[in-house]
Amino acid sequence: MLILLGYLAGMALLTWLLRRRSVRVRSFLIVGYTYLFVIPLYFFSQLPEGASPAQMLNLLLRCAYQAPSAMTFGADLTRFDDPAITLLFYIMSVYTVRTLLIAFFHRAYAALVNRARMQWKREIYVVCGEVEDARSMIDRIRAQERQAAILFVPQKEADEGANIDALTETRPWERLLRPGKKYHILLLPDDRNNNLGRLDALEKLGPRIPGLRVTAFLDNDLLRFENLSYPHLDAYLVSREQLLVRGFLQDHLPLRTLMERAPGVKERGVYVPARPFGLGILGFGALSREFLLATWENTAFRTAAPDGRGLEALIVDRDLAHKRAALSMDVPQLGQEPAFTWLEAPPDSQACVQALLDRLGRLDQLLIATEDTGFNLDMAMRLLRLFRRHGMENNHPQLVVALFEKVDSSIDFLSKEAGGMFLQSNSAQFTFEELVLREPDRRAETLHRQYSKTSLFSANWNEIGTFLQNSNRAVVWDIPNKLLLAQGVEDRTPEEREETYWELAKYEHQRWNTFQYTHGWVRLPLQELTEEEIRGCVTKRAAQKRHACLVPWDELDSLPQARPGLLKYYDYANVLRLFQPEQAE
Repeated sequence: MLILLGYLAGMALLTWLLRRRSVRVRSFLIVGYTYLFVIPLYFFSQLPEGASPAQMLNLLLRCAYQAPSAMTFGADLTRFDDPAITLLFYIMSVYTVRTLLIAFFHRAYAALVNRARMQWKREIYVVCGEVEDARSMIDRIRAQERQAAILFVPQKEADEGANIDALTETRPWERLLRPGKKYHILLLPDDRNNNLGRLDALEKLGPRIPGLRVTAFLDNDLLRFENLSYPHLDAYLVSREQLLVRGFLQDHLPLRTLMERAPGVKERGVYVPARPFGLGILGFGALSREFLLATWENTAFRTAAPDGRGLEALIVDRDLAHKRAALSMDVPQLGQEPAFTWLEAPPDSQACVQALLDRLGRLDQLLIATEDTGFNLDMAMRLLRLFRRHGMENNHPQLVVALFEKVDSSIDFLSKEAGGMFLQSNSAQFTFEELVLREPDRRAETLHRQYSKTSLFSANWNEIGTFLQNSNRAVVWDIPNKLLLAQGVEDRTPEEREETYWELAKYEHQRWNTFQYTHGWVRLPLQELTEEEIRGCVTKRAAQKRHACLVPWDELDSLPQARPGLLKYYDYANVLRLFQPEQAE
């Protein structure tokens, strides 16, 4: 019995130590352990008394030869009287045969296991996308939950036979969803916008299968400029560009960079940088557009510049007039930003180099994001040499390089040489925390519920549409900026803290204005409001994307509102919820 318990304890320990390995690797290693366990078991059961060293060696070799047979129901059990030993050999043989079946019929075995999980697991993951993206996402799910039930829906016919650790389904998978199950549906990037059709199909299923949890990748412009609504889904809509840029800005806040490179002063407890954040962009594709707009949203703070602006930007690319005109159709406010300089020239031209040199000393970050990864890396190295020639080895602008393919060696070199930073547009973006747990999204939903208590607007989270959802998310993503701007507020007197909160409310209003602008909204002049709108305190026309509140802070009091100061109070309440949430309720 002790031998049986010892074997089982060793198997349990190995299983735990190898829990991160694949089923095949883990099984083969445990079979190896079984083989090494059988040899001494056979050896000592046959060892005669007084055996010579030569006899012992011969017996050991014979036992090593007989062990594989004993592990596959071929053991001679007549020499063992203990039933525990019989049970031991039975367990060994079953496990060994199982391992051989996995080795030779791995895909059939995996499909059988995955089908069984789909039946008895209450929580099911559905991953729809190209095979490499899906494999990356499935690996991350498995890292969190090894026995997860996962259904893979290939986007392309060529991917249907892919070797992937999930049950592959080529039929209309929406029909397979059943009430009583909890589904996490992940619609990964799709260049043809087929995810819109999948969302519509899932929306129709929503009333029958409540709580469908869907994370879907869509076109970035569609997300930024359209207001999509799926009231019967717990939907989280994202894009590659949005995830990439947002993650980068959270790690490299423009405000934090300014605090290091251009220290400012505090006014009424709020930090005021000495100058605007200087951004350069070489190459103006989809990623660069999102980077510019998101940075604009993140630099709504007041600086010591004459007009108080927080951002200066230089954008360089070929055919830029056409690209700028297309973006200005979606973002009309773009044409009214005098601090944005547009240079139509190749990113490696002398005109571009001269424009960068003219801004040395006030250029904080340089994004290199043409569609050619090799060019981006080469351009980063050339600019690094240029900065060195001008005595800027250690204080040159942050070099941010867009990568659309894997180039590990170049990344290692540039990171060491220049402290380069990278935007890698690939499956590394598909994290379990972002796409499944969705923690920032839950915080935005909580914020919306809090706001609904003080507003006539009371629709639930799923019904408000993507524009208002993103507006709430932007408040959550801006929390680090407010904490930096009001650093040390806890050391001030109550009266001074109140002064700081109202100063931050001004910042919050400017941030909100910028968010509206970057999503295509424009100001609705007060004189255009109808008498009915004024009586009802209606300040926006959502269908036209026009809002009367898109004015400086000091002009808010002149707008129609249910009571004096209410519009300013909304911004103040957002600040108070962060610093003193108990008073904001």
